[in-house]
Amino acid sequence: MGRPEQPVPYPHRALGRLALGLRHARHAAHLTYSQLAGNAAGFSRPTLQRAASGKALPTREAVTAYARACGTDPGPLLALWEAAARERVIRTLHRPAPAVRQIRDEADMGAALRNLHLEAGAPSYREIERRTRNSVGTIRVPRTTVHQILSRQRFPSSRDQLRALLVALGVPVAGHENWLRAWSRVNRRLQADRRAARTRRDKLQRRVTRPRHAPLLDGMSLHSADTPERRTTAPAARTQPSWGLDPSPSAWMASLSGTVSQITPLLFLETTGPTTGSTRQTPRTWPPSPPGNSLFAMTAGSPDPETGGPSFHTGPRAHVPGG
Repeated sequence: MGRPEQPVPYPHRALGRLALGLRHARHAAHLTYSQLAGNAAGFSRPTLQRAASGKALPTREAVTAYARACGTDPGPLLALWEAAARERVIRTLHRPAPAVRQIRDEADMGAALRNLHLEAGAPSYREIERRTRNSVGTIRVPRTTVHQILSRQRFPSSRDQLRALLVALGVPVAGHENWLRAWSRVNRRLQADRRAARTRRDKLQRRVTRPRHAPLLDGMSLHSADTPERRTTAPAARTQPSWGLDPSPSAWMASLSGTVSQITPLLFLETTGPTTGSTRQTPRTWPPSPPGNSLFAMTAGSPDPETGGPSFHTGPRAHVPGG
């Protein structure tokens, strides 16, 4: 005969009652744990011992196999298991679920729905989706949405969605009104928070935003694309001062010729013969330069027969002896 089992730590809790129920079923069947493991395919003796220890919640499959190995109905033991599962989740919740009439915000609604799910036996999300699909007068809620709502990651998007969950979790129709009123309170608060956040964001944008095409300097604009607005507001082209000059090359050369003809004092005149005699104009280079310079130069020659003024010629600078 094996060693006697240790007492159940907390017999008044749901987990303790489940452990006592499992032990009672084994004693009634007059089975040892080794014999029990032989009848429960896939479960070892230590696993079955831990299931009846009352220290940790066993799996649902382990409880079912334990009961069937003892030849008893697993229904009552599974009811104890569901109560123990709800008890464990409630103990791990950071925020206790408030009464439906006391729900004020999104966190309250999430905690209340989570508690409602546990009280309904913690059905799977797939099962809840199936119930919402088969219920008359309710909308279908996908299991991913069910998971997000019951894990407090999402608020029910509409009254119809909340009503479908209430029907799937077994809430009587008479109790729907309090839940729907709570949903309306929370939804109004969420909408007000969103409007306030949008107002703060708009004020901040107006405070930090300046015109995109504001001028950087007087008379200058930002380097942006050529748009109709930019063409309209662009500063006028800068005009050249009117000095009476034609910028064309032919007009410029004509003006230069007229100017040069007036520079008669700059001519080098070499006097020959007596000082009282006549003078002749000897071509000299202008401007003077040291010998050997081969740059182009302007030379003064004999008077132009048409204009009466001196004539000038351009060409390579030649060396003039004595220059």
